[in-house]
Amino acid sequence: MKEDKNAVLIDNREKLINKVLIEYSKKLNVKDLCPAKEEVAIELIITNPYAFCIAMCLDRGTPTEIIWTIPYNIYRILGHLDPERLYSYTFEDWERLIEQLKYKQRFKTAARRTLYELTKLIVEKYYGNAAKIWEEKTAIEVIKTFDKIYGVGPGIANMAVLLIEKAFNFQFPDKENINIKADSHTVMIMYRLGLIKELNEKLAVKKAKELNPSFPGIIDQPLWHIGKHFCFKKEPKCNECPLNQYCEKQGV
Repeated sequence: MKEDKNAVLIDNREKLINKVLIEYSKKLNVKDLCPAKEEVAIELIITNPYAFCIAMCLDRGTPTEIIWTIPYNIYRILGHLDPERLYSYTFEDWERLIEQLKYKQRFKTAARRTLYELTKLIVEKYYGNAAKIWEEKTAIEVIKTFDKIYGVGPGIANMAVLLIEKAFNFQFPDKENINIKADSHTVMIMYRLGLIKELNEKLAVKKAKELNPSFPGIIDQPLWHIGKHFCFKKEPKCNECPLNQYCEKQGV
């Protein structure tokens, strides 16, 4: 009987946490989720789908503010951001361009292949229109497309569809196929909240599905944002965190 009561209490607590996360998600905009070193860089991201794809596909091992500024840096160097004009670029051409960037992706050798494959895909399959990657497509189709690009992977591919909805006011019909990107932020916060019992990416993805079967990824952006701005490993801002009252491991 006591175990049943505890189970009910845990379930109710998780529902409250989930509700707070969903409400917090509604407050977040593109600038919150795609911070850049320069304001104009964000304007380029939300008006040029190719710029968006460049940043998204390079988003690994590098501060977010640098990643979302890279497309604008490329634009300033070249005077354009046209995939058809960049289609002829070799690995060496991309490497030389990357070396000129004010802000660079951490894995420069991998980045050149990512940019080469992304541009080749957009020109050969989508006739130079990067938005065609997601227009009239399901989320699962888009996730598979991004996942095939070198260096991207399923985590970033899921994050891509979530940000496409925010940046381009687009809605996918199959939200049940969109999950969280289980990175250091999302996993740590889910652990501190007691949603998962250990720091484990698979457990985090599984829990997201349990909390929101119809749209697991809905809690990704609020978890990430809270992790970036409040839930630090050292000196976390617990008193400012919207999940403060539900955290089992404040300051841990």
